Amino acid sequence: MKVMSYNVRGLGGVEKRSEVCRLVREKVPFVLCIQESKLAMVDDILVTSLWGNSERAFSFQPSIGASGGLLSVWDTTVVDVWLTMSFIHVLMIKGRVILTGQEFVIVNVYAPCVTPRFPNIKIS
Repeated sequence: MKVMSYNVRGLGGVEKRSEVCRLVREKVPFVLCIQESKLAMVDDILVTSLWGNSERAFSFQPSIGASGGLLSVWDTTVVDVWLTMSFIHVLMIKGRVILTGQEFVIVNVYAPCVTPRFPNIKIS
């Protein structure tokens, strides 16, 4: 099973979309997981610009402000996805590889780095 994961740090520009499309054509993944799309909306036109015209389906989680945003795309001729779930900073797909029957769960995660605050500890 070929899975490609990429933290793109923004898919708003044509250059990034072209780079992702080139990688998809070169690597031919069954599933593509993108983190930090920084997009509030994902549609078929955008997914086609990344994946091409071949058969595919997708799920996405919009960005929160100017950060985050997840996108998972899969080849529907190779994998059968029967469940997608979305949680804060997490996008999950569950399915099977059609040819082998192998079941899988893929979790696409992006969470901002936040320094924990410990009120009783002083750092000097």
